Amino acid sequence: MAKLWFQNRLGQERVIATVNNFNDVFTGINNFLADHSYKSYYIRSWEENGRIKYDVGSWSEFFYTDLKEEDKNDS
Repeated sequence: MAKLWFQNRLGQERVIATVNNFNDVFTGINNFLADHSYKSYYIRSWEENGRIKYDVGSWSEFFYTDLKEEDKNDS
């Protein structure tokens, strides 16, 4: 199990979900965006400081997870 964090424009992070695989990550991100009435037209990701960072189109808010590559295909 891993965590999914949301980082606001002030750099403050909070856990928004516990995830088992990357499908859970995208479900968590999309649920969070829907709850906050934010429409994202893309999701980009890259590794940064030992975590995966997700950009959904905001200039100042991001998502992070500590899932590892070997978790990518787990169900």
